[in-house]
Amino acid sequence: MKSARSILTTRLRAIALGGAAIGLAQLTLFGGSAQAVTVDKMLFLSTDVSGSINNAEYNTQTLGWSNAFLLPTIKSSIAASPNGIAVAVGQWDTVARTPLAIDWTLLTNSASVDSFAAQLATMARQGSGSTCVSCGINAAVASIQSAISSGLFDSATKIIDISSDGIENVTNDATVRAARDNAASQGININALAIEGDFGATGVTDYYNNNVITPKPGAFVKTVTGFSDFEAAAIIKLEREVNGVPGPLPVFGAMAAFGWAGRLRKRVNLAKRNLPAMA
Repeated sequence: MKSARSILTTRLRAIALGGAAIGLAQLTLFGGSAQAVTVDKMLFLSTDVSGSINNAEYNTQTLGWSNAFLLPTIKSSIAASPNGIAVAVGQWDTVARTPLAIDWTLLTNSASVDSFAAQLATMARQGSGSTCVSCGINAAVASIQSAISSGLFDSATKIIDISSDGIENVTNDATVRAARDNAASQGININALAIEGDFGATGVTDYYNNNVITPKPGAFVKTVTGFSDFEAAAIIKLEREVNGVPGPLPVFGAMAAFGWAGRLRKRVNLAKRNLPAMA
């Protein structure tokens, strides 16, 4: 039979070991390396604000994205996402602008989507220079990497959603392809909204297919015939990305999206918004 001293010693040792275990747990939780929150998708909206886009066209882009997120079917899809969707917005022209126009935000329900859409609708313009597509890609990749390494968010599905009406004129096409390949090597898909106008009917689309988007079928280019069609194209594109649909929306779904966009657009007076361009 153990002595009273032996029993007491055993109990004290157990208490000490338990305290050490708690201390280690606290160090891991509060002082160790951060553990990123796993989300269903990470989506980075990479927006061209170069000089070829005037203020009215810039407003059309921001309101188009805002209205796309407000589409009831998209909101319900995001709300149904088990772990939510992390989104951020960056702007680029001659360089990638800092800080992010909208920092990483977790969308999990209708209220969080409404708040994010409101930020999109009033997002200030950060530039109006040349067109550095590679800058936009590299900055988006860096932001995704930073969000993961800092323990903010992580996901198996990482998407850069780049929208532009132009082609690279700061560096060269090889630099753009190198940026694309770097993204692909890290499991990041690049999709694009190609806004046509200055390079013929399919000039921007062809350029993005050949130089910007990551290998198909994982990525795609959605052609926008002009800024007046931006919102409808953004809706279709976002629907595909949120739901992971490999092809375009069904005809009836697209028609419903266009109808919603039209009704929502009537409530927006673009003339009241004249955001100044900043170098």
